[in-house]
Amino acid sequence: MKKLVLIFVLGWLFLPLGASVTAYFNYGVFNVPSGSPFIETYLTVIGNSIRHKAVNGGIQGSVNVKVLITKNGELYTGDNYNLLGPVDKDSSSVTSFIDNHRYALPNGSYGIEITLTDNNDPLKKSFTYKENVVINYSKSEISASTIQPLESYSKTVNQSSISKSGYDLIPYNINYYSDKQNKLLFYMEAYGTDTVLGKGQSFVYQYHIERKEDMFRPAGLSGFKKQATAKVNPLLAQLDITNLESGNYYLVVEIRDKENKSQLEKKWFFQRKSNVQQSLAFNGKRSIYDFFGNFNSLDTMKMFVECLWPISTTVERDWQINVSLQKDPELMKKYILDFWEKKSGDSLDPLLLWLAYYDQVKFVNKEFKCGKQKGFYTDRGRMYLQYGKPDQRVQQPSEPYTYPYEIWQYYRFTDKTNGQIYNNKRCVFVNKNIADDCYKLIHSEIRGEQYNDRWRYEITKRETNPNMDATQPGTQQGNNYNEFFNNPK
Repeated sequence: MKKLVLIFVLGWLFLPLGASVTAYFNYGVFNVPSGSPFIETYLTVIGNSIRHKAVNGGIQGSVNVKVLITKNGELYTGDNYNLLGPVDKDSSSVTSFIDNHRYALPNGSYGIEITLTDNNDPLKKSFTYKENVVINYSKSEISASTIQPLESYSKTVNQSSISKSGYDLIPYNINYYSDKQNKLLFYMEAYGTDTVLGKGQSFVYQYHIERKEDMFRPAGLSGFKKQATAKVNPLLAQLDITNLESGNYYLVVEIRDKENKSQLEKKWFFQRKSNVQQSLAFNGKRSIYDFFGNFNSLDTMKMFVECLWPISTTVERDWQINVSLQKDPELMKKYILDFWEKKSGDSLDPLLLWLAYYDQVKFVNKEFKCGKQKGFYTDRGRMYLQYGKPDQRVQQPSEPYTYPYEIWQYYRFTDKTNGQIYNNKRCVFVNKNIADDCYKLIHSEIRGEQYNDRWRYEITKRETNPNMDATQPGTQQGNNYNEFFNNPK
């Protein structure tokens, strides 16, 4: 059996299962503000991939589904059941069938394992797949479910496991749309808008399609829905993709408050195969002026300006502050274009430079964010963008007598603000507020960064020394920061 590419985006998993059973499996994470979050699992079993047996009225297939959900290596919950397919007339009319289950899970990290076996062909080897899932819904921030792509939906008549917000939702369990498909249907839920924005306040769901490689937004592929804040705000929407050309895309959903400030953004990746002829405006040969011409949002342009800080000179940073304070999207756009034109010189493409850099920005925003603070504002994010990816990164989230800390080592790197080249430098970060993920730089060997030869006291809990010449706390069993600093690995 040919295998599809495994793609894992924003909590959804798409994957062909087994040698004897062909099925598409995915899962979504949802919340119940008055109860518990839950994982919802979906299966689409391809009918002609399993063996059928004669029953009254025709033939029928059967698959055994075993689900194990673990926490800290121990079984938390699970299921083991037989899934019967529909009764088909004969082998020429075999149909596929779906399955949907929900498992209540509080915030935490889990392992999910699924095993499928053809009940009518038990000698064939079962297929097992494992994945880690993190659930982290906040009561003080706006959060959202995963984006659930749909095959179809209809008004609920009888409540069932596929019912949400008054509709029966038939899941679409792959992220590929062929040239025979012209609708992209999806469902999502937002939580806590009333808590953050206030009860009875209005906000807007905005959604659009953008090309993965360069954030280009094809015309006519966007929409919005105005809603009033609530504990749960469902969004059921669709986009006509008839004229969407072949390529890799994101479906992007945003929540914007009454001042048009973005409060939340979710993305879902999909691929499109189309016979639509590629247009000149969408052939990948666009300039940086074409690219930024698509953006007029003050919040977006402000973020584009401010994310340049880690790679900017002192003079450029002063300009960035002034431009941001004036809150003029067109002025910000002009500054960004000028910035990348200067960076590219005469031999490089400014658009390609920007896109490569923005890929790094998106990475640090995900990897190094601190509460609501974007990753490029944090010490780790700023240094990652300014000096590059460290050659060695030691992460110690739990060690006796210490706060969580990280030690980075660079073998050879360039400071992007001034072009200075350095060799063999180390940096130390510590997180003293363990409830979040906000690491602060406390020591660096890089010129111009904070230097503190007493950094070990910053890492160590309950150990101080008034002697400012002392740099080494007393020996504490189980601590490895000296070893990691001298030999990061």
